[in-house]
Amino acid sequence: MMSDLASLLAVTLPLSWAAAVSPVTLSIFLVIMSMAKKPRLAGFSFYIGAIVVLLVTVLIGIFLGQKLSSAGHGDPITMASIDIFLGAVLFLLGLRNLATKEHGKSNNILNRLQVDPKISTPRQFIKYTSIGIVAFLMNFSTAIFVLAVGRAIGVANAGFINDSASVIILIIIALLIIEIPLIFFVVVPDKAHNIMNPINEWISNHGNIVTGLFCLAIGFYVVYNGLQKLGIS
Repeated sequence: MMSDLASLLAVTLPLSWAAAVSPVTLSIFLVIMSMAKKPRLAGFSFYIGAIVVLLVTVLIGIFLGQKLSSAGHGDPITMASIDIFLGAVLFLLGLRNLATKEHGKSNNILNRLQVDPKISTPRQFIKYTSIGIVAFLMNFSTAIFVLAVGRAIGVANAGFINDSASVIILIIIALLIIEIPLIFFVVVPDKAHNIMNPINEWISNHGNIVTGLFCLAIGFYVVYNGLQKLGIS
């Protein structure tokens, strides 16, 4: 069982770390936290919304992987073809991000989604959770990697315990970009804004470049890896 889990993690861990690179989502989270009258409520609600999106996405990936395997399409050639397609999508996504000049427009969207502190706590929870869901739905590059993790889990068919462990590890790693600043806001709330505001400003100015270069690099790697499986490169 441990060997099955180790083999599965060898495939899913790199993809999980790739899914964690999300400057836009971090920027949205920091803006929400800076506007919220109850940062802890806002942060945990946003986090739950993100988990919901990741769970649904990885489950879709697992379903697709199981269908590929059961239909006899889990062979290396088919998997390599899928990798090449996903790599090409990432490459195009990277070019789009590099061509985008107004990265900070997400902040303007969130300024129109301020949560009224006078409404009840349950309604605030629902509002912040929905913002977390929308923020991660906007993050297409993360969705691709999470789908790839789910596909790998579905094709491997390593058993419920191993699959569950892989999904939990995926969520922890992919959401580090939220978990780390959230810890700051919980442990040292007075200093958190001073620490995170410069980070948010830098991301607002350069996040599209970071995301674009990352998607280009990973897209190239995924395509190259797929071509190697086909014996072309």
